[in-house]
Amino acid sequence: MPYFQQLSSSVSSGAGFDTHYYQSLLRGRGLLFADQQLMANERTARLVRAYASDDGSTFRMDFARAMMKMSNLNALTGSQGQVRLECTLAG
Repeated sequence: MPYFQQLSSSVSSGAGFDTHYYQSLLRGRGLLFADQQLMANERTARLVRAYASDDGSTFRMDFARAMMKMSNLNALTGSQGQVRLECTLAG
């Protein structure tokens, strides 16, 4: 099967959040190796199964909570922030 056909059958429309991404992981069809690794750990695999099995409301609620949590991190911006060209701990 040509790569494009494999790829197009394994990704969702991209128009919004849906359960297709997680259902693909359950079938072993993650787009990237890193995506499929979510199934290698029971803690994250449990989330994949939960997100794949409902109408998307669980993921949307968890996503909203995560975004709120990140917004409270008080990241430095503008002249207070730093853009790193190398993101290592020693750097």
